[in-house]
Amino acid sequence: MKKSLLAVVMLFAVFNMNAQEPSDDDLSKTSEISTNLLDLVVAGTLNVNYERLFDKNQSLFLSANFFDTYGYYDAGYLEESTALSFKAAYNIYFSKEKDHAGFFFYPQLKVRTGEVTVRDYYYYDSEIDSTVEEEFKYDVGGFSAGFGIGHKWMFSNKFTLTLNGDIARNLGNFDTDYLDNIELRFGVNFGYRF
Repeated sequence: MKKSLLAVVMLFAVFNMNAQEPSDDDLSKTSEISTNLLDLVVAGTLNVNYERLFDKNQSLFLSANFFDTYGYYDAGYLEESTALSFKAAYNIYFSKEKDHAGFFFYPQLKVRTGEVTVRDYYYYDSEIDSTVEEEFKYDVGGFSAGFGIGHKWMFSNKFTLTLNGDIARNLGNFDTDYLDNIELRFGVNFGYRF
């Protein structure tokens, strides 16, 4: 009885080990979540991304940015940001050997709402013997369209590192006195594929 029980346990263990080995042709992973750590460090923007993987090395990329900024304008002088943005992009991967990895291109649409407050400048006023600090608040709300390129690396068939950059043109109402109509953005995304 003990020998037959031991044989069944060993047989189950062998089948279980074979079932858990990752394969390069594993098409069951259709989703990926990631975050852009570059935005978090440089601009204080909390970024959450979701990517739905499709056949033929294409995917739909959705992103939400909390405490967003306009590009990296005034990144070192931010006092407060109430901006929130949502981005949708359609990623097209060019690798024939890798599944949703390697070099990619994407068109994108982005909508943003909210305001950003920055320390515009400060100076020392000798008459009142004090430092005077001026703040400037501007609206970053609007709609933009653009494109980007990037490269994604896959580790252990589940973790990803993505480097990307994009450029977008603002369309609609926008504070052009202070900000340009063109926005550059870069990313260092760490993700998990499931």
